[in-house]
Amino acid sequence: MKFLHSRHQNLAVKSTAYASAAQYYAQERLILTRVGFIFALCVFCLSSSFAFAESKEVTKKIYGNYLRGLFHAQVGDYRLALLELEKAKQLDRDSLHIRLKIASLLIRLGELDRAEQELKEAKRIDPDSFDASFALIILYSYAQRDAELEKEYEDFLKKASRLKPNDLLISESLAQFYFYKKNLNEAIKIYETIVKNNPQYTDGIFLLGYFHEEAGRLDEAIAQWKRVLEIEPAHAAALNSLAYIYAEAGNNLDEAEDMSKRAVAKEQENGSYIDTLGWIYFKKKNYKMAEVQLLKALSLTKDPAIYEHLGDFYIETNDQAKAVQYYREGMVNFPQAKSLQEKFQKYGKKDSIPQK
Repeated sequence: MKFLHSRHQNLAVKSTAYASAAQYYAQERLILTRVGFIFALCVFCLSSSFAFAESKEVTKKIYGNYLRGLFHAQVGDYRLALLELEKAKQLDRDSLHIRLKIASLLIRLGELDRAEQELKEAKRIDPDSFDASFALIILYSYAQRDAELEKEYEDFLKKASRLKPNDLLISESLAQFYFYKKNLNEAIKIYETIVKNNPQYTDGIFLLGYFHEEAGRLDEAIAQWKRVLEIEPAHAAALNSLAYIYAEAGNNLDEAEDMSKRAVAKEQENGSYIDTLGWIYFKKKNYKMAEVQLLKALSLTKDPAIYEHLGDFYIETNDQAKAVQYYREGMVNFPQAKSLQEKFQKYGKKDSIPQK
């Protein structure tokens, strides 16, 4: 799994659930079209394995209703299919498989509330069922019911983690979900276990450092990033993160410049890395190089911190008009960036805060 890191609070991580069942980019919802949603869920439900719990005689009757239901579904007569499967359910109320089929038909018919109840009952019958959880995740995602989606997604990942505690993908997905929910302590706890079990896993160690940084434990973050570089000296994200931390503190600027250049050499089109280099030049008062790098960074990556750095650069070099220009542009693109707003109010016209 590749992690794309910007030290400007913009960690982009792809959280993939067990068997790629549901996906998040931090702060994005999985969006499905209606056709795609119905197709995905119905194919899923109709392809799951099945078994009935009753006696042979009762099972014969169940199969009769069940097969008639499948036949009606295949020719598009969903109401008759639903009727037959409801009869089968009355004969075997604890059949997870039948309830999944009924849920898929209800979704075909647009009856999402009834489908949800069937899937919840399926979970009650088998709390460890991945099938029912997966179907509910897709249903909630399609209906844009974020609270239920997140709760089901967390339950899904916890269940997967409990059944496969040593699966790296599952553990990372759960940790990243906690990060998305701003539960940093839980995310850190999981990544501590991950790196304990995988001591050479540099991306995991790097993320552990990132979560410590987010939690305000900067010394621990630096220690983890140095550990990454001991294992993998050319790890670009760790080089960039350490370089930026040093630049912000005004410490070790020569070392920071060297690390930043190495990161940029590895990822020459990474605007965040180039911004770090520009910010180091700014801190070293090499204003000519600072301007070149900061403008290049912005041409590659629109990021609130880069707009702010450019504004700060022009304030420092006595070009307030340009500074206000970049604070303004940053606010238009990132209206929630409070520091940009504060600086625009300080250096620009207080009564003309731009609206996007």
